[in-house]
Amino acid sequence: MTPGLEAEAERLLSLRTRDIRFSPEMLQAYREKTWPQRSKIARAWMVWVALIAIAFIPVSYLLAPESLQAAILISGFLVPAMHACAYPVWRKPRSDAVEGLSVVLLMVGVTTAYNYLSVITGGNGYGRFLSDIVFWNAIAIMVFNVSYRWTVALMVCTVANLLCFEVLNPTATYKEAIGFTIFYVIGLFAATAARKTQSLLAQKTFLMSLRDQYQRAQLEILATRDPLTGLPNRRAAASLIDRLWNDRRIAKTSVAFVMADIDSFKQLNDSAGHAAGDACIQRVARAIEQSVRLGDDAVCRYGGEEFLIVLTDTTPDLTWALAERIRGAVEALDIVNPGVQTSDGSRGVVTISLGIAFAHEGAAPELVAKRADDALYDAKRSGRNVVYMTTDKASTEEGSSMSPETGLPDSRNPHTSVA
Repeated sequence: MTPGLEAEAERLLSLRTRDIRFSPEMLQAYREKTWPQRSKIARAWMVWVALIAIAFIPVSYLLAPESLQAAILISGFLVPAMHACAYPVWRKPRSDAVEGLSVVLLMVGVTTAYNYLSVITGGNGYGRFLSDIVFWNAIAIMVFNVSYRWTVALMVCTVANLLCFEVLNPTATYKEAIGFTIFYVIGLFAATAARKTQSLLAQKTFLMSLRDQYQRAQLEILATRDPLTGLPNRRAAASLIDRLWNDRRIAKTSVAFVMADIDSFKQLNDSAGHAAGDACIQRVARAIEQSVRLGDDAVCRYGGEEFLIVLTDTTPDLTWALAERIRGAVEALDIVNPGVQTSDGSRGVVTISLGIAFAHEGAAPELVAKRADDALYDAKRSGRNVVYMTTDKASTEEGSSMSPETGLPDSRNPHTSVA
């Protein structure tokens, strides 16, 4: 759904039902939405009418035995063939013109065929066949959900066909033919008006479904997005992690969690105010988003001034580089934190600390998140504005650390810790 359709749906729903008029874009969306139902109804009509036409042959014999051959030709072959030709049109979506024209041509052909049968039958059968075919056209007007102009075209063609054959009726005078036609015009007009009302109600229902869809989407956004930063929230992060852990195609050893927390954020809030704190969180969130890989990594606001970055298809070297890029990008924002004083007495700038933990087969995501959180607190205790990466005790000796550049134990690396 586009914003334009949302706005148009709200505008049209504020109008009276009879004043609803769709734009081309809305009409296209409506036709795509209603196509499955329209096509099934149209194809079912064609199948059943073809079968009824064949079943009409013995009835025609009882009513007019002398016209049996003509009834077999028209009801047994010609009318089913017309429906068989129109049936493929409704097998896949077509333009409004193709759908409407197929209906008009089909019903005009069927009407002409049965009206011709009435001429062959003659006598009482003449008027009976004309009445029956008008009845079927009235039903067709209600059944075929085509645009209103094609419904009107079908009505006009039916009336013109009826008038033509009524004038040719040898048993009726000219005035009787006109009166008989007017009588059926009233019924056809009522069916056409009802079809228009039905279409307008269907369009209004479609608009209401659009609005419901939009509102559900808004609720989904509110439930899964952080309103301040626009990032996925903690609930969305949990859902993403569940999907990752349930996807057997993803190697868990290539998944890393990066916990990031803005340093000395309370001092910023206390000294500069909550508005400055909110602005800081927004700028830091954008900096983190711009530092990760588009499409491969997910950035979530985990709570307060804390963020969670979930990386997939990554390595220790790459994860370390991304974390360092985030740390540098936030420091480069040069956001003044009045609550922090540097050693030379000047006010400090906002920085961020990060902790990294890798998943491994058999480890629950809660454990990986805890290890990343522990690494984050190690970074905080070491003086902030640093990156710490945990290593698995099972893979390294107690008290050692792993260098992200070499993958080898390196006790001199100040930015790693043992899980």
